[in-house]
Amino acid sequence: MRRLVVVAVVATAAAIAIAMAIRPLEIRHPASGAAADLVARVERIEGHVRRSTPDLRSALTPIDLRQDDRVVSGDVLETDGRSRTALRLKDGTSLRLDGGARARMLSSTIIELTNGAVYIDSVRNDGGIEVRTPLGTARDVGTQFEVRVSHTLLRVRVRSGSVELRHRDRSASALAGTELVLADGEISRRAITPFGPEWEWTASVAPRFDIDGRPLASFIDHLCREHGWTVHYEDDELARRSWTIILHGSVRGLPPTEALEVALATSGLEHRFDGGDLSIYRSPNAR
Repeated sequence: MRRLVVVAVVATAAAIAIAMAIRPLEIRHPASGAAADLVARVERIEGHVRRSTPDLRSALTPIDLRQDDRVVSGDVLETDGRSRTALRLKDGTSLRLDGGARARMLSSTIIELTNGAVYIDSVRNDGGIEVRTPLGTARDVGTQFEVRVSHTLLRVRVRSGSVELRHRDRSASALAGTELVLADGEISRRAITPFGPEWEWTASVAPRFDIDGRPLASFIDHLCREHGWTVHYEDDELARRSWTIILHGSVRGLPPTEALEVALATSGLEHRFDGGDLSIYRSPNAR
């Protein structure tokens, strides 16, 4: 709840000055009234997401999470099997919860995940986001990564950057393209790709990208970041020109590849995929 205090100050008999003092924004838990720190804002919701806030008796009072809601320290977010949500943390980092997840937002840099999966797309080069689970803790170093936990298994998949996984007195680091699995007290690793079906849930709940008035290159970069693709332009001149091509209209509701095809077609360009490599080239008819 926002509280605004306006104080009128009388100066002298000859003149009256009005001074306004505004207290710093203070967010309070609706049930307990105790001050709480702002952690994030809700950017997108797919399906049904619940938020529980501690009350005076430390019980949890569940309410429906809504678009643009503010999430504060101590809030517990839960998604059912068909729901997902995306939050924007205070520093601009994107945090997304998959279906069947339960996470307590301890602060803007610490998330306690007890079930399901969370995806972090960090904007900070120095990282600093920590995901705590009953089995171990994952800490990023400026990266994109997923943490998925169940009763017996913890999995960390790194899309870019690096992540450190800590379990009791042991730790393991993973670079981009690596998956760490903690099971039965042992940590194993394997190579993975940054694209593919296992990542697609993160893009399905990503904040929407409005193409109208935006450069083509900006839209391509957005798609590549969300889907783990690597873009290759036909030549340097086309790469530079893609920043001067301004898109209009909307591709909302289209699958990513169809949206890309529409945006390119209106620009006289075409594309092809080779695994996760996206090639952009001039259409033969437009040469």
